[in-house]
Amino acid sequence: MKISFSQTFRKSLMPKKYSVAVVPRPPRYKPIGKFEIKRDESGCINCGKCASVCVYEVHKRGEEDARKMAEPEGHRCKGCFRCVQECPREALSIRENPEYSLLGDSYWTPEIISTNWYQAETGKIPVSGAGYPGPFSGEGFDSMWTDMSEIVRPTRDGIHGREYISTAVDVGRKLPALKFNTHVNTHGNAHGNGKIASPVPPTLTVPIPIIFNFNALPFGRFKSVYEAVARAASRLGTFMIVDAGEWFNAGYKDFLVPQSFRKSLTKNAALKDLIKVCKMVEFEYGGGESVLREVSEAKRLSPGTLVAVRVPFSVAEEVAEIVEELTYAGVEVVHLCADLNGQTFKKSLIKNAAQTSQQTFEKSLFVNDLTLKVHRHLVERRIRDEVTLVVSGGIAMAEHVAKSIICGADLTAVDLPLLLALECRYCRACAKGKGLAKGRGLAKGRGLKCPVGLEEVDAEWAAQRIINLVGAWRNQLLEVLGAMGLREVRRLRGEVGRAIFFEEIERETFDRIFARGCKNV
Repeated sequence: MKISFSQTFRKSLMPKKYSVAVVPRPPRYKPIGKFEIKRDESGCINCGKCASVCVYEVHKRGEEDARKMAEPEGHRCKGCFRCVQECPREALSIRENPEYSLLGDSYWTPEIISTNWYQAETGKIPVSGAGYPGPFSGEGFDSMWTDMSEIVRPTRDGIHGREYISTAVDVGRKLPALKFNTHVNTHGNAHGNGKIASPVPPTLTVPIPIIFNFNALPFGRFKSVYEAVARAASRLGTFMIVDAGEWFNAGYKDFLVPQSFRKSLTKNAALKDLIKVCKMVEFEYGGGESVLREVSEAKRLSPGTLVAVRVPFSVAEEVAEIVEELTYAGVEVVHLCADLNGQTFKKSLIKNAAQTSQQTFEKSLFVNDLTLKVHRHLVERRIRDEVTLVVSGGIAMAEHVAKSIICGADLTAVDLPLLLALECRYCRACAKGKGLAKGRGLAKGRGLKCPVGLEEVDAEWAAQRIINLVGAWRNQLLEVLGAMGLREVRRLRGEVGRAIFFEEIERETFDRIFARGCKNV
């Protein structure tokens, strides 16, 4: 077989295809499913009809005695009622599981938690059955939909390996223009060696637009969990943000991003040493002059280390101007972070609070709105490519990664899904701060024991569960990119034309109708 020069040249330029090594890892504890299936042992004749008609493997023969049916695995049930209808003795019944509704909160719903459990176990894309049973619209990410109606290129299939779709992103500052060591004289003759004369800033390439923001979690921070997340980050080739004063393993230094907001850099000798060996470091924004001094000192210690600044969305009114200031000051990465639910409340407007009980609060802003605001502000200032935007808070599903990038983020940082991959149930105790406080054991007798034993988790098992979750998320991102005809995730950044925003459609559709009606009244 002859190989042409063009094929050889193309193969030499094509980077090695990135893949996630997915290995099924069964749960340690029985998951809490949406439905409970009861089998009437007195009426069941063990005919196996339920096992033959169920495509979700809820019903199986017993391992010890194949003549009898095993206990139904209710957490796999999708509520299709096929087994109930096909049972010849009417020995099966299905009802909602009361424990299921106790999972999570209003944002981290039981559906989100159970879906992430499934992906961490199998590494597969979740399938809910025929049709979409969810809401038409909602708040936050649910108010925007990816739009494939204006595809100008053919769709691509990147999941099954038939086409190459890159999910790699660049982290660091990009030059606005390149200057070469070449000049042309008046006679048209070129002089110089043609090499780049511009100082090239340090950049890093991450194979997936997902890093681990483990430091944002208020609970579950055990040594074994730290080890598992770091191990998963190293195998995936991504980064993990850690509190340098709480945990650091030099064996994963190439994948750890130390963060410290307890001491200034001038008083923190340990952080100075870490800056010299790590590829990126992160500081907390505490005011313009103070953080810029920290950034300047870090670049002096290690010019090749990327410096990130963490800017909370609690300063929502000034966040765009803060990012602009940091970009002009030479900060390479800005980490925009919201709370676990992806929200931040603007300053409350309380009038005569001492005389009246009525309090007026402004609308809570969501992470996608603020990301879009910052992105557009930087585009207007023509400095968008000079900084990398990392967005965290409220990233609960794979679609949130794609939607965050559409709103202008370069990559996302996930937090709570890391614990959900380890079977965390996001109990009300942990959500309210009454559980295992910061993962350092029971909170002085006030804490409740973790129902899934996060403090005793096996690091290797946990690392593979996290890898499976990221692998399933990446495949869903490939589906979005393939349906849009895009060959790399970089081209999705800021492509708001690839999304439909409910508020805009509602305004365009109904404002004219109601405005015309008001005029006729």
